[in-house]
Amino acid sequence: MTKNKRILAISYLFPNSEQPNHGIFVLNRLTAMSKYADVTIINPIPDSPFHGFIGKFKSLKNIPETETMNGLTVYHPRFLSIPGYLKSIEINSYKRAVQKVIDTIGFDFDVVDLHWTFPDLPTGHYLSNRYDVPFNVTLRGMEAFHFQDNDVRQQVVKKYLKNVTKVISLSEEMATTANELAQTGSRTTVIRNGVDTDKFYYLDKTECRTTLGLPQDKQIILGVGALIHRKGFDLVIKALSTLTQQPKFHNLVFYILGSEGAEGDYRTELKHYVTEHNLQDHVVFQGAVANQQLITWYNAVDVFCLSSRGEGSPNVLTEALACGTPAVATKVGSVPEIMASEPDLGDVVENDDLAGLTKALDVVLSNTYDREEAAKRFNKYTWDWCAKEVAKTLAL
Repeated sequence: MTKNKRILAISYLFPNSEQPNHGIFVLNRLTAMSKYADVTIINPIPDSPFHGFIGKFKSLKNIPETETMNGLTVYHPRFLSIPGYLKSIEINSYKRAVQKVIDTIGFDFDVVDLHWTFPDLPTGHYLSNRYDVPFNVTLRGMEAFHFQDNDVRQQVVKKYLKNVTKVISLSEEMATTANELAQTGSRTTVIRNGVDTDKFYYLDKTECRTTLGLPQDKQIILGVGALIHRKGFDLVIKALSTLTQQPKFHNLVFYILGSEGAEGDYRTELKHYVTEHNLQDHVVFQGAVANQQLITWYNAVDVFCLSSRGEGSPNVLTEALACGTPAVATKVGSVPEIMASEPDLGDVVENDDLAGLTKALDVVLSNTYDREEAAKRFNKYTWDWCAKEVAKTLAL
């Protein structure tokens, strides 16, 4: 691989100065890819006359037209988007926003690289035809198929997936779905996300608990994510109601790191489950935690639990495993591939299976793991590893 190919990366899902962690995994992969190709990024920002009056959209006005992130140039043109309505207008408004940037910087790229499906796919197809270059897309979660949206987005994704040159899927689950939807099988490669092993690695558990002020005599389960139904924290709380009846788990505590998410606020329901099962001494809602503190949390606990009902390639799971922390995870997204990549990482259970989750937590909490050795084995799956796999697939 020689650094002579030029990639135009386009993604609706991407971080910016106002939302630095929004789609951070896209930036991480493109940063790693920049070692093997020249990368330019266009991240169109939704805008309308209504955005300034809606609380969660107001800050989008502050995003600059251009910024530099990890040494990469990122363009943020605006496109017309009416929140919750008229998604069909975004197809052309998104395309015009991208073309406006290209008219300014010129088109001198070898491949168009998409990191979301709608409204990215129609724009990628248009650029591919206009400039006679291949266009590829990465499937980053089941939400990318828009099955949850009863509107034009479903049909658009199905239509344009049939025209994509190559598909990179973060999981076998999504690869299978794409093939059933748009016959993408021969054009698809499964490559999950990498992990930043400079930020996530083994540390002594006792020292980490001291740093965080956590009790040394407790067994601790950790969950990380937005407090929404999809993350499945309710399943862990219900599992605790069974586990804590056993004498060996009388000191078991579940710490949840996270706050309200874009998909809603499930805190009231979660706290109801805690009260209903009399688990006030066994569940702690820690709130949002800065990303740089997560390494200490992962290393401080006994088991990391990913209880999600849906994921793409969950970064929190690979981060925990990079620290050597054993995990219990539901069979969603790329979880099966991640958990099978090395021996003795923990256990995988079926989605939404309370009995299976309870049993797996019991087993993993009761076992002994060489966490330092596990971290060493897992640290090969870096973002550079991911970038090399992508570069190989795209023939860069």
